[in-house]
Amino acid sequence: MQTEHTAIQHQFNRFKGTLALVILLGLTACSSPTPEAPSTPTLTSTPPAPTATIVWFPATETPTPLPTKINIPTPEQRPGIGEMLFSDDFTQKTHWQTSKTELGNVVFGKGDLTLAVAAERRGLQSFFYQPIPGDSYLEMTANPSLCRGRDTYGLLLRAESDASFYRFVIACTGEVRVERYRGGELAVLQDWTLSGQVPPGAPLFLQLGVWMKGQELRFFINEVYQFSVSDPVFKAGQLGVFARTGDKPPLTVGFSKLKVYRLE
Repeated sequence: MQTEHTAIQHQFNRFKGTLALVILLGLTACSSPTPEAPSTPTLTSTPPAPTATIVWFPATETPTPLPTKINIPTPEQRPGIGEMLFSDDFTQKTHWQTSKTELGNVVFGKGDLTLAVAAERRGLQSFFYQPIPGDSYLEMTANPSLCRGRDTYGLLLRAESDASFYRFVIACTGEVRVERYRGGELAVLQDWTLSGQVPPGAPLFLQLGVWMKGQELRFFINEVYQFSVSDPVFKAGQLGVFARTGDKPPLTVGFSKLKVYRLE
């Protein structure tokens, strides 16, 4: 009996000792807080800025192509010129009218017919002895040697009389025009136009050309087209030349080298 009591007592003492140790360890844990682990700084990862890509051969803007220019040939202003019908070198002194009056003289010179006007605002004219075909091309050289201001000279075309004809007029100011006289009445078919082939004044040489077909007449100076007119009045007739002074005479103009061609 005593021995059993002793063993129980011994176990109870061991239990108290263990309990005391557990309580001591629990108090120690409560009184000594566990230190916090140091925080590790969070590193924010910033991606590097993208490097610009070098374009070694940049694309260029394709230009809009310009429209292709189509070259249109200059229309032929003197079509159908055929064989020469006749010419005049002004050595035959019966082919043109001549005169000597108080107004001035129409006389043959060396290879030309000269009109010298001596009176103020007066004119002289002369006609070729034979008619010119209505459809033809003619050329003639004019050589004003004394010419100024509003002095004029030129060709008479398809003349039916000395008062009915077309008149191709060149002024000493460098202008040209075309008129129609019918029974002495004037009608302007092409008014004054500056010509780059007619420098003002004198002396100079001008090759005058007229292409005539039907009611159309085309005018040329030094083979450069000037203009055309259309008129049904005169169909054919004689060729003439004229000169007329403005305010200050004298006026002297020579005409030479007549050539007349057939139109095909």
